[in-house]
Amino acid sequence: MNNVRGDMSLGRPMETAVVAQPVGVPWRRRVAGWLRPLFAMMGLGMLVLLIRRVGPRELGQVLLGAAPWLPWVALLEVGRQTLDALATRSAYGARAEHVPWRQLARAQLIGTAVSSMAPAGRAAAEATKAALLSPHMGGATATAAAATSQAASLAAGGLISFPCAAASYLLTDWSAFTLAMVGHGVLLVGASAGMRACMRARRPCSWLARRSQRMARHTEQFRETACHGALLPWGPMLAFLCSRGLQVAQYAVLTHAVGIDTSVVQALFSQGLYLCALAVGSLVPGQVGVSDGAFALAAGVLDTTAARAMSVALLNHLVQLVFVAAGALTPLVWRLPAAPRPASPAPVYR
Repeated sequence: MNNVRGDMSLGRPMETAVVAQPVGVPWRRRVAGWLRPLFAMMGLGMLVLLIRRVGPRELGQVLLGAAPWLPWVALLEVGRQTLDALATRSAYGARAEHVPWRQLARAQLIGTAVSSMAPAGRAAAEATKAALLSPHMGGATATAAAATSQAASLAAGGLISFPCAAASYLLTDWSAFTLAMVGHGVLLVGASAGMRACMRARRPCSWLARRSQRMARHTEQFRETACHGALLPWGPMLAFLCSRGLQVAQYAVLTHAVGIDTSVVQALFSQGLYLCALAVGSLVPGQVGVSDGAFALAAGVLDTTAARAMSVALLNHLVQLVFVAAGALTPLVWRLPAAPRPASPAPVYR
């Protein structure tokens, strides 16, 4: 049998044996497959230890008292998701009009689940959205837009780190928190500019074409798309900056909800603390245990107890879990007809 209709054909047994041989899994994927559950268990273990240290009863009372504020945090998260989707759309430039809004919304929901659970979540989320949206403008354009969106996200995270560092300086002077936020900002802005420069340079693209025969057909289109616009993609970057601004508002609501005397300075400090924890715990799904530990460590800076500070991170995990569940269920409950792939996608202009 050579196909599902049952057509008969003669073939050599050796060819059948070769096709039937299992394909070996690359060692990098095997290592990643072991590391992901390992880091997840480490994060959960750290979280359990933190809960035992601060006291489960006090922690539970704080969480119950803050629960009525969670709908407001979730509403702000809807705004953040909308801005992130607009940033992705802006990265497509002139071809954005070819992406239906419902397709973009669906891809954003699925990408949110990937971003929270996968290592290097933002990059994995952008790759997922590129795969879902590529039928509307071609693989090379979608990949370049995903890389542009990732670079814009890095730049926005770096730029928001500087006012967070200023807030940390007002609270702690030149402490480890302040230095970490400044370093985080410089590193992310530099990584964003470097990433865009590599996308536009011939040598990295030629190296990628030599490494992958499948990518070789799309490398030139990828580079042409990346060469349009400024080195830092201002459109997507401003959308991501507004998204980070809403995240500052989320932390203002969360800190107020747990009983912390909240100001703009403390909200910015909390945002910077979260971003640093995000960088350190990028391999831990959802940064469970990492961000909780960071907030417990900074309880003195926030002028509160460790239980209240840690509750800020726990409540944020809870809101994230709702959107992760929604994104995970999206492919099952929201199906859209396949779109025809364009014949010759035009370069993106930003």
